[in-house]
Amino acid sequence: MTSEKISHYCEKALTISKQQGTRDGLTFLIGEKLSLIYFQLKTERNKLKFLYPDNVSNNKENVLMQNKNLQLSYTLTINENYRGVFEKVDHLEKTLDLFIDAIKRSFTLQIIQDYLSSFPRLSFRQDCTAGAIDFSEESPLITNQDILSEVEDILIVNEMHSLFI
Repeated sequence: MTSEKISHYCEKALTISKQQGTRDGLTFLIGEKLSLIYFQLKTERNKLKFLYPDNVSNNKENVLMQNKNLQLSYTLTINENYRGVFEKVDHLEKTLDLFIDAIKRSFTLQIIQDYLSSFPRLSFRQDCTAGAIDFSEESPLITNQDILSEVEDILIVNEMHSLFI
């Protein structure tokens, strides 16, 4: 994503804010656009999470510490097989930084913090069609998947608080 596209999103969010209110503008910008980038980054980082064990240097009996050839082979294999993931993480981190800077220039920090403190639903993976809800007795009003999705949104929004400090 380019900085021009991010700027366009911020301008659109400001327009939405003027027409429909600040919450709707931030819902578009943070709840839909930024949260998608953040979620993708988090997903890619999770792919890399366990590639490098934390206790390798502390554990002298670790196989990788005992055999330099194996250690080199392991490192080269990881770099070869996960190069695309590493590159995607780098790209997403840069995009996230650009996005956060643009949002901070467009909205005050207090407004952003107030929005995040309300723990909004993240709309990047929801169908936002209000008319699609079936209130008949055959279907439950809230499913287990809805509950898990809301909990995940709360955790992501809680993590996003630290991005805007």
